[in-house]
Amino acid sequence: MIEKGGVGAIKAAVRPVGAAPVTRTLWTVQALRGAAALMVVIGHGQSAAAGIVTAAGGYFARSTLLPWGAGVDLFFILSGFIMVHASARLFGQRNARAEFLRRRLVRIVPLYWLVTTLFLALLAAATMKGGDPFPDAGAILASYAFFPADTYGDGRLFPVFDLGWTLNYEMFFYALFALVVVLPRRAAMATIGGLLLALVGIGTIVPGPSALWFWTRPIILDFGLGLAVGALMGRGVTLPPIGRILLAAVGAAMLLADPFHIFDGAAGVTVANDWPRVLCAGFPIAMLLAAAVLGPEPGMPRAMLPAALVGDASYSLYLVHPFALILTEKLAQKLVFVRMAQGWQLVGFMVVVALVLAFAVHRWIERPMTAHLARRVVRGSPSLPRRVAVHSGE
Repeated sequence: MIEKGGVGAIKAAVRPVGAAPVTRTLWTVQALRGAAALMVVIGHGQSAAAGIVTAAGGYFARSTLLPWGAGVDLFFILSGFIMVHASARLFGQRNARAEFLRRRLVRIVPLYWLVTTLFLALLAAATMKGGDPFPDAGAILASYAFFPADTYGDGRLFPVFDLGWTLNYEMFFYALFALVVVLPRRAAMATIGGLLLALVGIGTIVPGPSALWFWTRPIILDFGLGLAVGALMGRGVTLPPIGRILLAAVGAAMLLADPFHIFDGAAGVTVANDWPRVLCAGFPIAMLLAAAVLGPEPGMPRAMLPAALVGDASYSLYLVHPFALILTEKLAQKLVFVRMAQGWQLVGFMVVVALVLAFAVHRWIERPMTAHLARRVVRGSPSLPRRVAVHSGE
């Protein structure tokens, strides 16, 4: 809830629960998190709208104004960046590994498990009506364990709740980060950078599909790019204003150009997690992030408050937006005026419903649940020395 007090109060609200003590919140990073979630929602919404419009005998022209799928790359880069600062007081500490994993598991696992369980219930109901096949026990366990598996026997390594493929990467990255966080920060950054590069090298000879093949795709370098930007900021590196503007302009131009045309394929086509994706999305987004954070952060204008608040609820938005798409598809089956709506009207409706659901879940489920679990798992754990940390809501 945002109390009275204007911008300052809203800035204070844009902060994660269960996070390490902070000195300030980077609203620009929060806004980028919101942008990442909205890019994913709009991209998926267009695919769903195309299905509805096509079934009704119409045609929907999907927008390629932005590389909507690059929202995932933005999430991964921000994750790497944020981990550097969220762990500022952990590096080099004896019990840092356990502390880091406790906080990450509390932040990521409960809501994902809850959403996966709800999706399984819906899938079971659909299966009993003759719909989609129900996954076997092994696939279900693999989904809850964040282990890549061929859930439906089609060669694709998606969990039961298919959005969880990104979390399979996130949890793998957290495991790597936990290995190095006990080292001093510079040594930790060098070690994990080397590990990521080595894994991508191993991936060139690993047959797929398999879990090892999945975890050695070049997309894991997105985390490394975020780590690099975070390390530069942690060392106090700043760019002059003109340098930041030029860096942002070049990054935006590269991202929008999509020279390999990997994000403008047919609706519903999954983008491969290989080198073209890192080159077309990872590097440009890292440039944009560097331009945003390697220098003094401006005051948050009121016009950016909604974006920052969407960023605060971005994890909920990412996880619950498929239910907004499912709801719209069901309404289209039942109601003629929904079925005959224009494609972008359907996309807009899905985005609005997804935002309403996300804010409700964030306010009444995610935050209370995370805060409660954070108190339980942190209670009794050894305290760490306090250092300056900058946390932006991951």
